[in-house]
Amino acid sequence: MKWYNIRAENLRPISIVIGGRGIGKTYSTISFLMESGEKFIYLRNTDVQLRESASDFGNPFKRWNLDHDRNIEIHPEGKHYIISEGEEILGYAAALSTFKNLRGVDLSDIRYVFFDEFIEREKIRFDQFSAFANMYETINRNRELLGEHPLYTILLSNAQKLDNPILAGYGFIGRIEKMMQTGRRLEKTKEYSIELPESEVSEAKAETAMYKLAAGSRYVKEALNNEFANDSFYGIGTRPITEFKPVVCIDGYYLYKHKSDGTYYISRIPAMVPEMDSNDNFSLFMRNYGIGLRDVYARGKLTYCDFTAKSAICSLLKI
Repeated sequence: MKWYNIRAENLRPISIVIGGRGIGKTYSTISFLMESGEKFIYLRNTDVQLRESASDFGNPFKRWNLDHDRNIEIHPEGKHYIISEGEEILGYAAALSTFKNLRGVDLSDIRYVFFDEFIEREKIRFDQFSAFANMYETINRNRELLGEHPLYTILLSNAQKLDNPILAGYGFIGRIEKMMQTGRRLEKTKEYSIELPESEVSEAKAETAMYKLAAGSRYVKEALNNEFANDSFYGIGTRPITEFKPVVCIDGYYLYKHKSDGTYYISRIPAMVPEMDSNDNFSLFMRNYGIGLRDVYARGKLTYCDFTAKSAICSLLKI
């Protein structure tokens, strides 16, 4: 059976891997890091998750240790965590939500960041994108200006939600949406890579008793089919713009009202309308348009050109 195998040639400063459950994403990444011999940071979203990882029960290296006769552990050292085997320090562990407490620390010995389960199904209760960008700056510093290789981050997850702050912040939602539509499994540039791997493991799991019983459920769609089954793609599609009248622009998204059926459409097609920025005109936008749009949304009459637009507008309206 062919398990997922992370490839060094696909790694970039930002490397996203979103795949089915139990196909070998974490295991493969640990193998890569151990073979590299470089120090790394194991990152989780919250301190609660990090503390669990620093226990025998939640040790992410447990299966790898067993297979390779090793004893790698995460444990606290003062107010931070280290990854070690005996007396040898292999790296560090941290929670993204509290990483700001480590600003000013010299982490020039770190070559990789391994961010496990970066997508959460529930709403993340801190600014995940800002925290991640600041974490990257804290560790990377001026490496590229000094002619050194940049920090490489490896972000792993199941297809919990496409509407994720990091994916949105780097403009990856639309790219992933297009990859899913076209069946592409890998997209990479000099700065980033996005991988949506298929796996023989998922195919084999589909034939097991538990997954047969749950066939067709959201859980199976996410766990085996790598579908973002917890997101709503309702109301997304292309509509004939000539049937609409432009109303307003907010953050580069143009709101159009249908000339006859009472529906509204969020598009990227420019028009001569008042242009607003949510950082400067949020209260004005909400007073003049936003409150009414919430009602339009509640009645199922708000449509969108793509999932990125829906994510941005729903986040702005807090719906």
